[in-house]
Amino acid sequence: MTQPPESDSDDPNDQPMPDSSSSGDGQGIPSATPQWPSPPPPGPGENVPGSTDAPGYAGQPGQPAYPPYPPPPAYGAGPKTSNNAIAALVLSIVSWVFCPIIPAIIALVFASKARREILASNGWVTGTGLVTSAKIVAWINIGFWAAITIIWIFILVIALISGAINTS
Repeated sequence: MTQPPESDSDDPNDQPMPDSSSSGDGQGIPSATPQWPSPPPPGPGENVPGSTDAPGYAGQPGQPAYPPYPPPPAYGAGPKTSNNAIAALVLSIVSWVFCPIIPAIIALVFASKARREILASNGWVTGTGLVTSAKIVAWINIGFWAAITIIWIFILVIALISGAINTS
């Protein structure tokens, strides 16, 4: 057996180079993968995991047969968003484009229905942000159109009063 050459370096990480004459292939090229020792064979009374000699194996006489482990629990889908909350938000946005008051009122009804559904689901149904947004958009729309209606009525009353005064 040959000794590794002495190194003048004090670096503890400095490893000696392998002797190229002792490689397994005889060509002087070190092997690419290290050869690890195999584990020792089982001693007397020891069983190899996965063998039929392991305790609890159903085919072994005199040993109780243990049932196999149950499969892991199947996890269902996560929480889902309330369809009523989505419908409420869509209707509240649509109320700004088309017929203003009716979709906004229907959006408020769907928002209330969605909120009850979300609270009753114990976290399995989500969408409280959508419900809040739908209520805000619908109420702003209703308030805006109510203000426009009051302003038009006020202008109409002023016009009627001024027309009545001018005719006399």
